[in-house]
Amino acid sequence: MLSFGLSDFAQAQTPTAPAAAAAASQLLRVFLDCNECDTEYLRQTVLFVDYVRDRTVADVHLLVTTQSTGGGGLEWTLTFIGVGRFAGQDRTLTFTTPQTATSDERRREFARVFRLGSVGYAADTSAAPKLDVTWKAPDAAAAAVPTKDPWNYWVFRANGGGDANGEKTSKSKSYRISLSASRTTAEWKINVSGSRSSSRSTFQIQDDLTIVSRQHSWNVNSLVVKSLGPKWSFGAEAEASHSSFSNTDRVFAAFPGIEFDFFPYSESSRRSLTVNYKVGARRFTYNELTIFDKLRETVPTQSLDVSLGLRQPWGSMSASASVAQHLNHTDRFRSSVFAATDVRLFKGFSFNVFGSYSKINDLIGLPKGGATTEEILLRIRQLDTNYSYYVSFGVS
Repeated sequence: MLSFGLSDFAQAQTPTAPAAAAAASQLLRVFLDCNECDTEYLRQTVLFVDYVRDRTVADVHLLVTTQSTGGGGLEWTLTFIGVGRFAGQDRTLTFTTPQTATSDERRREFARVFRLGSVGYAADTSAAPKLDVTWKAPDAAAAAVPTKDPWNYWVFRANGGGDANGEKTSKSKSYRISLSASRTTAEWKINVSGSRSSSRSTFQIQDDLTIVSRQHSWNVNSLVVKSLGPKWSFGAEAEASHSSFSNTDRVFAAFPGIEFDFFPYSESSRRSLTVNYKVGARRFTYNELTIFDKLRETVPTQSLDVSLGLRQPWGSMSASASVAQHLNHTDRFRSSVFAATDVRLFKGFSFNVFGSYSKINDLIGLPKGGATTEEILLRIRQLDTNYSYYVSFGVS
């Protein structure tokens, strides 16, 4: 799907003769703001523009965002933002690449759409005398055959892997597998997934002392969401899981919920602000007796999540805040905040920061006997805590 018009350029205000002459003496300066693009390939194939590293000196800021499609492919949105003499002359082009597309096919299609969006601006530069337009007539026979998805929008994925390493006094091995099936349309979103992982490490401390560390877990999750309009949606989640780290032999949970997005879905690749509320229950069966003398229990729970996502010419930012509370013991809860941003400060220089913090008061599954020294040092057992945090930052 392409949405642009060359008539917009004709209606734009014409610059003065000296300014136009100066502008036409150079190529179109483009600041390419894209995390998915093969920049080197574009420099080799799209030669009628000048790729600049500072967005403040560009004639056009090209902001590229992607999001997954119902068929497992990618929908690309190219937003051409006019700068300087092209201020106010913005346009957006979109196209999709299938899940089966190779990296070369994706970059070729991106280059084609990039040329389409850039040519209207480039017509006012020194490259104009060398530009032309070509047209490929569609195949009439192929166009007459309606397309049909034989999988009815379902996408299936399978992943697996493992590793092993060792030396004289230690060795370890692990494996992981995951399966998923999803179906996304304008009205419904359905997702079912499952995974399993296991690891084992052996450490020979002395000739007569060997420590063995084991961890294993599995989970099955499902999600069904019904769209109630451009901003509202209703759905339900269900899960079953097991984790040796968390002292849970079995966990079963079900949570219906509702979500509101302050911005319509059509703007989700650039900005989103959602509020999500869920209420349901979890049924726990523990491996060992807990600190509350429980081997099994049912916990009704409610949660509220607020999430913000932005992708703008100055950079990107995402933030969220959530709180989950046990309804049978309202003093048991967990609240978390998260924020990440990547900001361009000046030419060629950007700053990024990531941080999260959680207030924890819901560790009801801790084993009554506590953890051994080996379990503490090897991090194979959940330990008692009332908070956790993580911070990282960098420059590039």
